Amino acid sequence: MEQNVALDLARREAETAVRARNDFLAVMNHEMGTPMHAIIVVSSLLQETELTPEQRLMVETILKSSNLLATLINDVLDLSRLEDGSLQLDIGTFNLHALFKEVLNLIKPIASVKKLLITLSLASDLPEYAVGDEKRLMQTLLNVVGNAVKFSKDGSISLSAFVAKSESLRDPRVPDFFPVPSDNHFYLRVQVKDSGSGINPQDIPKLFTKFAQGQSLATKNSDGSGLGLAICKRFVNLMEGHIRIESEGLGKGSTAIFVVKLGIPERSNELKLSFVPKGPANHGQTNFLGLKVLVMDDNGVSRSVTKGLLVHLGCDVMTVSSEDECLRAITQEHQVVFMDICMPGVDGYEIAVRIHEMFSKCHERPLIVALTGNTDRVTKEHCLRVGMDGVILKPVSVDKMRIVLSELLEHRVLFEA
Repeated sequence: MEQNVALDLARREAETAVRARNDFLAVMNHEMGTPMHAIIVVSSLLQETELTPEQRLMVETILKSSNLLATLINDVLDLSRLEDGSLQLDIGTFNLHALFKEVLNLIKPIASVKKLLITLSLASDLPEYAVGDEKRLMQTLLNVVGNAVKFSKDGSISLSAFVAKSESLRDPRVPDFFPVPSDNHFYLRVQVKDSGSGINPQDIPKLFTKFAQGQSLATKNSDGSGLGLAICKRFVNLMEGHIRIESEGLGKGSTAIFVVKLGIPERSNELKLSFVPKGPANHGQTNFLGLKVLVMDDNGVSRSVTKGLLVHLGCDVMTVSSEDECLRAITQEHQVVFMDICMPGVDGYEIAVRIHEMFSKCHERPLIVALTGNTDRVTKEHCLRVGMDGVILKPVSVDKMRIVLSELLEHRVLFEA
């Protein structure tokens, strides 16, 4: 009986700890996602103004970096998805060569401060386009190259990529990796070599443990490996590959090698046409002129930038900061209601239920869309249960909002994966 009581107490304490962690992550996700939403909205609005080529490049860099950071925030803070295996890849066709060049452009300014030379080498047989999760691959690359920069005081860093040959895929150092050759995919091998501080061989396995710090690194650099390489390993495993670090010891530099499985697009010739950069579009004409939208958000900055985004697209926007204001302001004239469902002290699901009760006929009711930093399965199920018409993941850019409104008005439902 004493053992059963002790086990029951331990179970309840563990459940309490899990709830506390999840609550903390939800709050942090919301608090960090809100300013990121503002940065991306304002940057995407600035992108649609008249800019010089140099200014446009700067704004595009801000947007790309912000989008990547937003993805990192979502993945790092939502540790439960990484730990329970529910994180899924976002598969699509992308320009592989452009991705490597983009990583180089993002890392170069940091490396130049330390006077590090960075070189990129892409094999001649490396496909220009590939099918896979572009953002996860980019995150992995940035983490690995970023570590090389972080632990190098001088010298050089080389980044190379090529198609792994079938005879080199089987590696005795990775006994649990079983590649399956196919005409529809290839294995990308990436190697990042640096002339940095190096690593004691016995410390290498610890690098893929969350927040680990080897004794050798601790004496050289106060920064640990954090979550970076631990997340990289999860991503690479999801992409049916493997990752490893090699080093001969302290002061001898290190080499990071990872292999991932990518698909081959079916119609590569057509893709080259579809991926040609488009010239500035005429954004003066929109399909949403006069569309009446109500926005509920307790954060003044987030509320303001979301309004600016919708006004830019021609919408007639009203904003409110609380549940009571929302229920008082909403009318049959409103066609879409965007609401932040992570507002402290506000039950966004309850508001959706009350809006349904206010409108007896479904076609007279505005579309109810949740704006959230978390679109996991539980959030989506809650939104479906209370009759919401969509769930949109923050941050939202101008282009994303165009697509969201188009899909909503055409299909009257949109649940972002």
